[in-house]
Amino acid sequence: MTKIAGVKVERTVRGIPRYVRIDLKKHADIIPFLKEKGLLSEPEEKYNPKFVEKIRKSESEESVSVDLKKYGIKI
Repeated sequence: MTKIAGVKVERTVRGIPRYVRIDLKKHADIIPFLKEKGLLSEPEEKYNPKFVEKIRKSESEESVSVDLKKYGIKI
């Protein structure tokens, strides 16, 4: 069997081919086929945008700047 870079065939203990691993970085031309078959999908928005904005706003409000030179610390 010919070896192809980025494709690995995994076999069972008996030597029967069971799984195929494909490096999609090397073989990007197969991605449309996988999407067509429903194996790949676009990532969904995981978080509520209002919740994310609230967290970012609170982070900026809590941020404090410290003058390290005042304490004799050099970076």
